[in-house]
Amino acid sequence: MLEWEEIQNKGEVYSPRTGFAAVQDGGAFYLFGGTDGTARQSDVYRFEVATYTWTKAVTTGTPPSGRSGAQAVVLDGQLWLYGGYTRKEGEYFNDVHRLNTNTQPMRWTQVQALGEAPQKRTDHSLVQFGRSMYVFAGFDGRSRYNDLVELSLDEPPRWSVVNTRQGRNEEPRSRFAHVAVVHQNSMVIFGGWDGHDTLSEDYEYSFPSQRWYPVDPGGQSPSPRYRHSAVVGGGSMFTFGGVDKLQVRFQDLFELDLVQRRWSEVLTLHTPSSRTFHKTVVHDGYLYILGGFDGRRQNDTHRIKVYDASRAQEPKPLDGTLAEEVFSPEDMWRWQQLRSEGEVYSPRTGHAVVVWGNYFFVFGGTDETARQNDIYMYEATVGRWSIFNDVSGNMPSARSGAKAVVHRDMIFVLGGYTKKDGEYFNDLYRLDIPLRRWTLVPGGAQAPSPRTDHTWLGHGQHLYVFGGFDGKSRFSDLHRFGVDNQQWELLPGRDGQAGPLGRFGHTAVVFSQSMYIFGGWNGHDTMDDLYEFSTTTLTWYSVPGRGNVPSSRYRHSAVVYGCCMFLFGGVDRRQDRFHDLHEFNFESRTWNQVECTGEVPSARTFHQALIYSGCMYLLGGFDGVRRNDMYRIPLPEELPQDEVRRRNREKLRTGGQDEERQPEEGDDDGENDLATEEGRLRQQIRELKVRLQKERERHICKICFDREIDAVVLPCNHRVFCYRCGTQARKCPLKTCDRPAQQVIQTFDG
Repeated sequence: MLEWEEIQNKGEVYSPRTGFAAVQDGGAFYLFGGTDGTARQSDVYRFEVATYTWTKAVTTGTPPSGRSGAQAVVLDGQLWLYGGYTRKEGEYFNDVHRLNTNTQPMRWTQVQALGEAPQKRTDHSLVQFGRSMYVFAGFDGRSRYNDLVELSLDEPPRWSVVNTRQGRNEEPRSRFAHVAVVHQNSMVIFGGWDGHDTLSEDYEYSFPSQRWYPVDPGGQSPSPRYRHSAVVGGGSMFTFGGVDKLQVRFQDLFELDLVQRRWSEVLTLHTPSSRTFHKTVVHDGYLYILGGFDGRRQNDTHRIKVYDASRAQEPKPLDGTLAEEVFSPEDMWRWQQLRSEGEVYSPRTGHAVVVWGNYFFVFGGTDETARQNDIYMYEATVGRWSIFNDVSGNMPSARSGAKAVVHRDMIFVLGGYTKKDGEYFNDLYRLDIPLRRWTLVPGGAQAPSPRTDHTWLGHGQHLYVFGGFDGKSRFSDLHRFGVDNQQWELLPGRDGQAGPLGRFGHTAVVFSQSMYIFGGWNGHDTMDDLYEFSTTTLTWYSVPGRGNVPSSRYRHSAVVYGCCMFLFGGVDRRQDRFHDLHEFNFESRTWNQVECTGEVPSARTFHQALIYSGCMYLLGGFDGVRRNDMYRIPLPEELPQDEVRRRNREKLRTGGQDEERQPEEGDDDGENDLATEEGRLRQQIRELKVRLQKERERHICKICFDREIDAVVLPCNHRVFCYRCGTQARKCPLKTCDRPAQQVIQTFDG
C-alpha cells in the first residue's frame, strides 16, 4: 500500500477555494483564480516544491477577470489560460491570456488569436501537445460540447477546429468536468457529466491520425464521476476523487496503465478527504493534490509517490503533430509528381504504406532483386526519405502483399507471401513507432488463415481483415482483431445473408460505422461490385452501382476524404492497366469519374495510396516496370450533410436548454445497447429503413437490383432493368406485363 503525506504549507498560502487552474513547470506549481467563497479570483500563486513555500505572485499587464473553471497549460515558461465563468447564469469566457513566468514581475498579456475561437465555456479540458494546446468539450450554462479545437502557440497564435474525419457516433458524447491527459502522441479522456448522467467511459484521441478511439480497458475501472482530477506519469494515468450524480464524493485513487490498457485501484494509507473540484499535478514521480471541496473549500496539499521518475522513458524521437497545407481552387484535381530527396526505397510492388502524423512509412514488397522487409520513412514537411534505422525486436520476414494499418502510435502488419507457390503468412506484427520496436502478436484459434492481397483496416478498437488468396483459394471470410484484448474473432454472416464473393486484390475503406469493399479478382473475372459491412450490426449490404461506375479491376487503390471514396488505377482480366480517378459519394451513393489535370500518373497497379493534408498520395507500383515515384492530388472536401447541419447549428447557436435538458430536437443519442441482440436488431432495422427509402428513390434494375436502369424494352416500352440484364432478358420482367422482349435499347441520361 502506498502512503499519502500531507504537506505543511508555508508562506503566502492561497485562500481555500475551488475551480482554480493549476500547472507544473520545473520545480514550481502555478495556481490561478477560482472561487474562495467571497468572490471569483484572478490572483496567481507560486509553490516552490523544494521548500513547500507558497508566494503570491506580483504581476503586471492586464490580468484575466476573476473567474472559476478556467484551464491552463504551460510551454517555455509561458502559462496559457482559456475559458471559465463567473457564476451559474453569469458570464462565460472564451478569451485567451498568457502569463510570462520568466520575468519579474510576471507579465499578463491578452492574446489576440487568429481564426474563430471556440464557444464560451467552463469545465472543459485543456492539454498541450507539440506547440499547440487543445480544448475539448465543456459547458456554457446551457449546452455541453464535444468539439476539439486547437490553438497554435507559435506567433501568431491561431485557432482551428480539428476535423477528425469521423462520423458523430464515433466521437465521445458531449460532456464537461471530465479529465484529459497526454501520453506519447495521444490524448486520453475519462468521465464527466453529459447533462443526464456521470460517465465512466474512456476515449483516446490520436494526434497523428486525427482519430478518436474508444478504449475498453480491463481490470477494475472507477465508478462514474465528474470534477475529478488526473495526471500522467510513468506510462499511466492517475485519477483521484470526484463526485457522482447523487453528489457522493470520492477519495479513491485509480491507475490506468496506458500501455497494458488496464485499470486498477491504488490502495493507500492516510488518504485525503473525499473531494471534488480540486487539482492534481505531478512532479518527480509524486502526485500532488491541491485544494478542492470536501464539504468545505480547502487549501491543503497532499502528495503520494506513484512512479519512479528515474525510470521514465526518454522523449520520443518523432513528433506526432500534423501539419496542414492550404491549396487554392486551381490546385484541385491537379496531379503533381513529387521529386523526393534522401534515401528513397527501391522501385517495388506489393509494399505496405501507412501515414502517421507528418510521416509516411513503407514496409516490404518486391523489388528487382528480392522480397524485402525494410522500412523507409518519408517526412512530408521537408520532402525527405530515410531508412527507419535502429529498430529492435522481432521483425517480420521479407514478404510481398502484406497489409499495414496504423492504430494509435503503432503499425500493425498482417500476412503476405514470399512468391507464387511459395510460403504464405498469417502472422501479425506490431511496430511501436516512437520506441522503434517490433513485436510478434500471438495468434489464436480464430486468427485468419495465411493469405496475401487481402484488405486490413481499423475502426474503433478493432482491426478488420477481409478476403485474400493463399495460392489456391480466394477467401470471403471476415475476421476482426481487438487491439485492447489482443483477441481474434471470426465474424459470421447473419441469418444466412449473402456477402461478397471470395476475392483478392480488392480495396476496403471505412466511412462512419461501415466498411466498404470494391472490386477484386474472384479467380475467374475482375469485379466492379461494391459492398457495405455495418460494424454495428455485423451485416453485409450490396450497394447498387449508380452513376459512372468504374470498370471491373483489381490491385487498385482507394482512400476516403470527407464523405467520398477516391479510387485510382488497377488492372482488369485482360491485364489492361488504368490511371483513371473515380469518386464515390457515400451520401448520394453515386459514382463519378473525375477529370484531372497536371502530371497524371502512368497507368499502374500494385501501388499504394494514402490521405495526408487534404491530398491523395500515390506511391510506387507497376506500370510495365516497378516504380518508386510519388504523386499527389489535392481533393476538395465534401462534408456529410449531418456534419454541415451540425456546423450550421453551432454557428447559429443562441442558446440551448437547461442543465437537465432532454436531447436537442433532431439529435440521435445513439445510446441503444449494441452489446445485446435486441439493441443490434433495432439498429439493423433502422439501417434497413434508411436503405429501403434510398432504394425507393432510385431507379435500380429490377433483375439484378444492382445497377441503375439504363435500358428500355420493346415493344412495351418499359424501363425496368439495366442494359446488361436486358440483353439476357427474353421478356419484360414486370409481372403486370410479361410480354416478349423483341428489342432492348440502351438509354442515357440527358
